[in-house]
Amino acid sequence: MQTKDRVGVFVCHCGHNIAGSVDIKTVVEAVKKIPGVAFVTDYRYMCSTPGQELVANSITEYKLTGVVMANCSPNLHERTFRNLAAKVGLNPYLLEVANIREHCSWPHWHQPEKATHKAITIIKTIVARVKQDAALYPIHSGITKRAVVIGGGIAGIQCALDIADAGYDVHVVEKSPSIGGKMVQLSETFPTLDCPQCILTPKMTDLANHGNITLHTHSEVGEVEGYVGNFNVKIVEKPRYVDMEKCTGCGDCMTNCPVHYQPAIQPKPKYSKYIDKEIIAEIEPIVSPFTGDSSAVVQVLLDINSIYNYLPEDALKFVSEKLDVPLSRVYQVASFYTAFSLTPRGRHIVKVCMGTACHAKGAPRVLDEIERRIGIRAGETSKDMRYSLETVNCLGCCALGPVVTIDETYYHADPQDVGQMFDKFEEDEK
Repeated sequence: MQTKDRVGVFVCHCGHNIAGSVDIKTVVEAVKKIPGVAFVTDYRYMCSTPGQELVANSITEYKLTGVVMANCSPNLHERTFRNLAAKVGLNPYLLEVANIREHCSWPHWHQPEKATHKAITIIKTIVARVKQDAALYPIHSGITKRAVVIGGGIAGIQCALDIADAGYDVHVVEKSPSIGGKMVQLSETFPTLDCPQCILTPKMTDLANHGNITLHTHSEVGEVEGYVGNFNVKIVEKPRYVDMEKCTGCGDCMTNCPVHYQPAIQPKPKYSKYIDKEIIAEIEPIVSPFTGDSSAVVQVLLDINSIYNYLPEDALKFVSEKLDVPLSRVYQVASFYTAFSLTPRGRHIVKVCMGTACHAKGAPRVLDEIERRIGIRAGETSKDMRYSLETVNCLGCCALGPVVTIDETYYHADPQDVGQMFDKFEEDEK
């Protein structure tokens, strides 16, 4: 609006909420003197039907080119009055709200003079704004029916699958070399203690194989331009230094990456002189045939584990030296597979499944009965080294739940069957 500004100001009492601390008459008289104000009035409730009729009729009668509603927060009634302005032919964006309740009367409830002065100042400011406002009109713009999901954790995976299943193209950007996020690194989930991999792996596979999804791993969003419905996203893919077609996921490229790691070459430590000679005598026939063969770590550890029913520390050091494998790598393998243990275990391993299906069918009561029968708690080994008791999240046969295994034998075990199950096992053992 320019020289012929005709601004109307409507001051609301808001019952007692504004009028209780602001002198409405003083405000009205002061507003009349503001340049560009052609009409000013007050009413008890401007948002009421009579109040809205007063505003609508005044816009038409006084040919107002802008409106200031001096009342409550714009979050409450800005849309109400803008819709009203549009109905009587005034562009809705030429109407502004001066908040003299939340910003004025309420915080200065016991300071009426200050509240009144501040109300006048706020209204003057909004009148100046309205005089600079321009009429706005809706425009129609096309929309790109494609989405970018940033992050390949469980939330990003599920979001991408939902959008893709609805028939839209999706680009998933994950900064790590692989998807899965933090969840795939967990050992169990709350509250059912299910294994995260059992939940997440199928979704990861669906994401990788979905026809509407393009996966960008080891990548980051470099730049975003545009607006809602028409963003331009620049994806920066980091160098991999490996041939993706030949990658097996072993992780050795990250361990030995010359960009991130530049270790000093140290002489390989010799552990032999510190290792128990009896252990060397027992395991040397197992280890020696694989001297220098780093690919035989798992097989050698399995054979050693079968002798001791766990992996002694000295045995791991001897394997590291003979197979020419870093000790950290040997420990990585030994701690990854559930078939291995770094602490002494009983001759027989009793496992109780505590997964959702087995838990619902009474697995906790079965565990209590087993603990009473063999005299140890979960995670312990009996003093005679006969039994070790463990709980697991899945044994792969939910339909048989509750499930218990003793070594490689599977049992469907109700609480009342525990005694009979161990009697039969011990009889067969003889």
